[in-house]
Amino acid sequence: MPLVKREIQPVFVSRGLDVIPKGITNELECVTNCTLSSVIRQLSNLARHAEDVFAELYTEANFVFKKSNALQDRIDRLSVKVTQLDSVHDEDTLEGYMSQIPYHNTFNTGDQVILDNGTLPLALQETRALCEKVPSLSLLDPYREDGKEALKMYTNPKYFFELWCQDMQKNINEDEKKKEKGKESGGKETEETSPTNQLK
Repeated sequence: MPLVKREIQPVFVSRGLDVIPKGITNELECVTNCTLSSVIRQLSNLARHAEDVFAELYTEANFVFKKSNALQDRIDRLSVKVTQLDSVHDEDTLEGYMSQIPYHNTFNTGDQVILDNGTLPLALQETRALCEKVPSLSLLDPYREDGKEALKMYTNPKYFFELWCQDMQKNINEDEKKKEKGKESGGKETEETSPTNQLK
C-alpha cells in the first residue's frame, strides 16, 4: 500500500455545497463562488506543500555541502602531506607509518536514530497526527481465556522482529542439517558424486 506523503486538500473543488442554503436567489453564482473558494484553498495548500519541499531540499543540499567541504579539507591536508614526503629521505618514516595501527575512520559516524518520530518529515508528522490512536485493548487482557495479549489481535510491534528470528532459526537449522549430512558421509566423495564423473 503506497504511503501518501502530501495530499492536497480539498480534492473535489465543486463538492463544497451538498445543499444550497435557502434564500439564495442565484444558485449558479453560489456554486461558482464555492468552487472558486475551494480552488483558492487548494492553491494555498499546494503553496504550503511547495514550501515544505523546498525546505527539505535546502536541508539536504546544506548537509551535502558541509560533507563535501569537510572532505575537501581532508583532501587538501593529505595532498600537502604527500607533496612533503621524499622517498629517499623519508624511508624510515614510511616504514614507521606501515607499522602503525591501521587507519580508523572518525569522519563518517553515520546517521543514528533515523526511524525516530522526530526525524519524520513535516508532512508525514501531520499525517501521523491525523491517525487514530491504538485502542486500549490491553484492558481486555484479564477477560481473555487463552492468556494472549488482546493488543496483539490489533497490532503487534514485534511482528517483524519475530519473523526475522524465525527466518534466522530456519537458516541455522538448515546449516546444522547440512553439517550432519557431511558428518554421516564422512566427508568422502563417492564415484558418482565426484566432479570428474559428473563432467563425463
